[in-house]
Amino acid sequence: MLRLAPVACAVAFPWRKRCERRQFKVVQCENGETARYVEAQFMGLHKKGFVQPGEWHPVTLWPPLSFRSVWETGRYFLNVRRPHVVVKVFNARDQEAIEGLSKREFFEKHGFVLLKKETAMTAADWMQCAPKTLDLSNFTGIGMPKIETAVSRIYAKEVEEMVRELMPSAKEVELDPLCARRGPGTKNPTYSFSVHQDYGFTAEDWPLMDNGFKSRFDAPTVKGFMAVNFWRPVLPMKGPVKKAPLAVCDPSSVKLEDTVPFRIRWDELGYVKMLALAHDDEQRWYYYPDMTTDEILVFKSFQYFKSQSGPELNTCFHTAFEDPTAPTNAEPRQSSEYRVRIWF
Repeated sequence: MLRLAPVACAVAFPWRKRCERRQFKVVQCENGETARYVEAQFMGLHKKGFVQPGEWHPVTLWPPLSFRSVWETGRYFLNVRRPHVVVKVFNARDQEAIEGLSKREFFEKHGFVLLKKETAMTAADWMQCAPKTLDLSNFTGIGMPKIETAVSRIYAKEVEEMVRELMPSAKEVELDPLCARRGPGTKNPTYSFSVHQDYGFTAEDWPLMDNGFKSRFDAPTVKGFMAVNFWRPVLPMKGPVKKAPLAVCDPSSVKLEDTVPFRIRWDELGYVKMLALAHDDEQRWYYYPDMTTDEILVFKSFQYFKSQSGPELNTCFHTAFEDPTAPTNAEPRQSSEYRVRIWF
């Protein structure tokens, strides 16, 4: 990670040779390069010291409820910093250019990368393959129907090519027939403006792990496991993403003690483990301005290898945010989230 000088100033940069000029701020790096960023208001960041190492704070949103569960849930939400936290979100396009790494090397170093990948999926394909709200089947594959869809016929093959490009040591790739969609007219019409991470640290934290996951992970031929999110703008969106882009945090910039492990019950299936985040100025956030439907953001959501000695953070906290440089009449974002499980 590049270290930055403390002085910043506001400048205007042309972007993609358009007449419109976007307002960024810039900092001088120690190596002489400059890095652009916007200052955005992030929601859902916690105060420090709420959860002790090794603990998982309970959050109960589904009955049965008790006085204790209501108390613990209330404590969790009262610990969220309000009304917001101002965060520097750096231009990841610049960062890739500054570092000059291959896409695979950048992904291995930072846990995320942008790929230029056209897709044969149509707007109708995306809608038909996202028939419900985001649920545990999208995160784990548990309960995912075994059906043929445009995703299984078209998109799964495109995604597997990207997996092989970025993770050539992958042995098996689990590709689902359904995805999740966000945007007006979808089952998830709003965006997630709260900083979060969808999984825990280790194989023991995998949601509903007793559903065959543990025995498979414990097999001597398995070295590790990863869940990766393939996030992209999709048709019928016409222009680049300006409204509610996605920001990701470089995991190497996050102290383990600033993660907020919690277990949440939001349906009848029981508690699942996830991570929230306590804010620290050293955390390094990125986004790719003006993503198009021909681009895809690939980022790690879960990673655990048997060679690890214990919990590590190798995955990306993420959130939607309001880009302060976006025009007020920006086109609403239409996007797809496709989580892939990879065995090594």
